[in-house]
Amino acid sequence: MRPSLLDSIDPGKPEPVYLVAGDRVLAEPAAGRIGEMLAGQVDCQVEIHRRPAGLGSILADLKTFSLFASAKIIVAVETAVLADQRAAADLLDSAFETVPEGGPGEELGPEERRGAGLLLQALHLFHLDTEAGSAQSVIEQLPEWAVQGGNVHRKRSRNRPRGRRQVEEVRSRLGVLLEAARREGLRGWAEGDLQELGEVVRQGLPEGHTLILAESAVARDHPVVQTLAEKGAFFEVGQVEAERGGGWRGLDLLAAELEKESNVGIEADALKELARRTIQRPGGRSGGSNTQVEADSTARLAAEYRKLANLAEDGKIGRGLVEAVVEDRGEEDVWEILDAIGAGRSGAALTGIQRYLSAASDPVAARLSLFALLASFARQLTAIQGMLRLTQASRGERNYSRFKSRIAPLLQDELPEGGRNPLKGIHPYRLHRAYLAACRMPAGRVETLPRQILEAEMQMKGESSRPDVALTHLVSKLAG
Repeated sequence: MRPSLLDSIDPGKPEPVYLVAGDRVLAEPAAGRIGEMLAGQVDCQVEIHRRPAGLGSILADLKTFSLFASAKIIVAVETAVLADQRAAADLLDSAFETVPEGGPGEELGPEERRGAGLLLQALHLFHLDTEAGSAQSVIEQLPEWAVQGGNVHRKRSRNRPRGRRQVEEVRSRLGVLLEAARREGLRGWAEGDLQELGEVVRQGLPEGHTLILAESAVARDHPVVQTLAEKGAFFEVGQVEAERGGGWRGLDLLAAELEKESNVGIEADALKELARRTIQRPGGRSGGSNTQVEADSTARLAAEYRKLANLAEDGKIGRGLVEAVVEDRGEEDVWEILDAIGAGRSGAALTGIQRYLSAASDPVAARLSLFALLASFARQLTAIQGMLRLTQASRGERNYSRFKSRIAPLLQDELPEGGRNPLKGIHPYRLHRAYLAACRMPAGRVETLPRQILEAEMQMKGESSRPDVALTHLVSKLAG
C-alpha cells in the first residue's frame, strides 16, 4: 500500500467501516496494515476472518463492548457482501464442487461447511430468502446463466456453458447443500445484514471499534460503496489485468507487495517468466478484449514468489531459479496447440498439451475437452481431403487472401448429393490452417484418421490405464 493511503486515514477519528478493493494479494495486506495502524492507537489485536460464513455475527460482535478489551479491530477478507451478481456464478461453482455425489453426511465437514457459506453468499446477491419454502425451491429461483457456469467451469469446458442436464445436477446438489445448511443453522448473508452494514457506515460503532473489508469483487455503484467513497473510506489498491498482445498490467504492484513482505526482490525477466508460468485468464483464452485474470492464479504467483524468496541466496530472485523451481502451469491457448499440430510441429504441440493439462484444475475433464477438439479437427481434415478430391481445388495455397477468395468457397460449397457440408460455417482463417494441414498429410493417412480417433476415444474412456499415452499417440499421428 502506498504510504499516502495510510496518511489519508486519521487514526484519531477513524471511520467505522473501511473498504479495500483489488486483487486479494494486494487487498488483504493493505487492509491488514490499516488494521494494524488503528489497533496501535487503541492497544488491541487485529482479528482476521477469511471468507466468513456470515456478516451478522461480526457486526453484532463489533456493536458489543467486551469485558476483556476496550477496542476491536476486525479485518474481513472476501466476504462478497458488496459484490455484484457477476460474482455469483463463481461462488455457485465453488459451492457445487464441495458437495460429494452422494450428498453431504448428517453433519457438514469443513469443506462442505465452506461450500454452504459460499452458496449462502451467492443467494444473497440475488436477494433470495434462504428460509422461504423448500431448499430446492429457493435454488430454482436462481437465474439460468448463474448456474450454467462461472469462470472456472468455462475454463475447463472451452468457454461453453453447462447443458440442461448438467444444470439440473448443479441445482439438485445445491438444493441438498442448502437443506444441510438449514439443518445446521447456517444463515449466511441475509438482506438484513447488508442493511445493518449500511446503518453502521452511517451511524458508526462504539469508539475504538472498526470493520475493514478486503474484497476482490465490488459493485462500484452500490449505495454502501458510494457512501464509503464519499467518507474517504474506500480504497482501490490495484488489479492484475491482461494486456493486448501479451503481458500483465499491475504485475509490478504484486511484485512490490511481495518484495515488501519477504524482503527479497525479483529481476524483471524472472518476474515475467514467473507470471507466464502461473497467471491465467478465466476462460483460458488469450487475446480479445477480455482483460480479466483468474484470481487463483495471482494467489499461485504469490505462493511461488514466497517459496522462491526462501530459496534465493543473494536477496534477489533470478530467472534461472524460477525455471528450476516453478512448475509451468500458465495459460496455454488450445488453438495454438492445433496450429502446431497443423504445421507438423509435434514437439511443440506435445509440450503445449502437457502445459495445458498441468494447469487444469480438473485434468481429466481438460483431457477429454482437448480430445473433443482434436476429434473435430481430424473430421475437418478428412472432409477437406474429400472436398479437394471432389472439386479439384488447388493444394498448398499458403497465401491467405487467395485461399479465402478462390479455394474456401469451393471447400464450403454444397455437396453434389445433398446433405450438409461439414466445412460450412467454419471461419476462413481456421479453415485455411486445417487446409494446410490436410495438404501436408498423405491422403492415405488422412483416410485412417476416423479409425484412429475411435481407437483413441476407447482408450481414453476406459480401455487404457494410461490415457495420456493414447492422447500423445493421436497427436503424433495428426502432426507426424
